[in-house]
Amino acid sequence: MERCSAYIRFLPMPPHVEGCVTPNDDGSFDIYLNSNLTEEQRQKALSHELAHIKKDHLYDVLPVWMNEQEAG
Repeated sequence: MERCSAYIRFLPMPPHVEGCVTPNDDGSFDIYLNSNLTEEQRQKALSHELAHIKKDHLYDVLPVWMNEQEAG
């Protein structure tokens, strides 16, 4: 698997949002995690967002619900 750069940022988000990931023009990614989560919840959210990157979900045409299910 090819390595990529990901920058992790913490922001206060609504309780129902644990995290999200966005691609950058240089091929890197920004992963935003809810700063209101516990450390355990943050680790779980980070693993979930990394799964989206690994599975190329940001570049496919599948419905979001399918990508969310696959990312776990």
